[in-house]
Amino acid sequence: DAVELRLAAGGGPCAGRVEVKLRGRWGTVIENNWGMEEAEVVCQQLGCGSAAGAYPAASLFGQGGDPVSLALVNCHGYETTIWDCEIRGWGPYSGLHSYDTAVVCQGFARLVGGDSGCSGWLEVRRNRTWTRVCEDGVDIQAAQVVCRELGCGVALAVSSSGRLETGRGPFWEGGFECNGTEPLLSACARRPPRGQDCAGHAGIVCSPYTGFRLADHSSGCAGRVEVEAGGTWGSLCATGWDLPDAHVLCRHLGCGPAVAVPPGGSFGVGRGPLRRDAFGCSGSERHPGECPVAVLGQPACPPGHAAAVNCSGVYGTCRDKSLKGLWGCPTNCPVPSVAAGSRRVRLAGGPGRCAGRVEVYVNGTWSTVCQEPWDMADATVVCRQLGCGMALAAPGSTRFGPGTGPLWPDAGGCAG
Repeated sequence: DAVELRLAAGGGPCAGRVEVKLRGRWGTVIENNWGMEEAEVVCQQLGCGSAAGAYPAASLFGQGGDPVSLALVNCHGYETTIWDCEIRGWGPYSGLHSYDTAVVCQGFARLVGGDSGCSGWLEVRRNRTWTRVCEDGVDIQAAQVVCRELGCGVALAVSSSGRLETGRGPFWEGGFECNGTEPLLSACARRPPRGQDCAGHAGIVCSPYTGFRLADHSSGCAGRVEVEAGGTWGSLCATGWDLPDAHVLCRHLGCGPAVAVPPGGSFGVGRGPLRRDAFGCSGSERHPGECPVAVLGQPACPPGHAAAVNCSGVYGTCRDKSLKGLWGCPTNCPVPSVAAGSRRVRLAGGPGRCAGRVEVYVNGTWSTVCQEPWDMADATVVCRQLGCGMALAAPGSTRFGPGTGPLWPDAGGCAG
């Protein structure tokens, strides 16, 4: 069996107890003089950048169980893999687990210059220094990998907007080809630069929130504010919720500007957790996930104190179409929004509810939509209707596979 290396019990691939797989079994690495040289080799081998710390496993991640795979490991810090280091004890065998080793890596990728560690210019680790990445070297699939690697949720956009500070330092030569499912950016394929010059550096905006909706009101443009994070929907605490926050949410849902922020609990409590997140929107953001967020302390949010909003539902000039107009686009606005959570449209075959093959419920059957007239304007309508923010791409059927139902040929033609 192949010899493998991993970091265990650290909550991610770049921190944890050092373990090696020998003869089909994972075991620990023991060394009473474990230091930064050994940790550096482990981090580089795993594609996790440089080492941030070398520790006894028991102090951070707990001792492992039998077997012990390696013992008495001595590295200089420049080796390509830990197998290139001096190893005087190849297992597996039973050993004293009080000497189990652990590593915390800096990571291969980071975001700098933004409002938090979850937005900013993308930098990657090369030759033990941080380097920027050109804007044409990153797409939304690569951004999804970065956001997940950093524990920042999902990618909202690959951005070079003025809200991010100007980066400094050298550039990474080339770009990344990701399918979006890789555990680390370092696991993505590399490609050469597309041109001679770098027009600018890539910025990424991540958000822990994968969905926003208004609940317990028939219009779909008023109700209790609910957010989805980690696959779970919960109501948002009304403490700190104000009109600028409401404006951003209403526009994101395709409901025009906000009219009012009713008192907390006006639309009930709902199910799921009451999230103690306080948004600090200025009112100009395109997506609530772009707003700074603070976590309220206890007891800042009384039970049942769920945020609420009344949106105007005004679309202005027919550029914002709802799904009632989508299948016959172009149409004359205004048209009322279909309530969030409608089963008339869905995205199937993707990694979550906000990406996938477009399907529409017609005559009791889910039908796939013909891709020929489909473009970004049509995708924008669907994303807004599903509470998924702005459309980032309108890929063909090869991305998410063909559907199983009949083909619906008449969708498209929206202005967006």
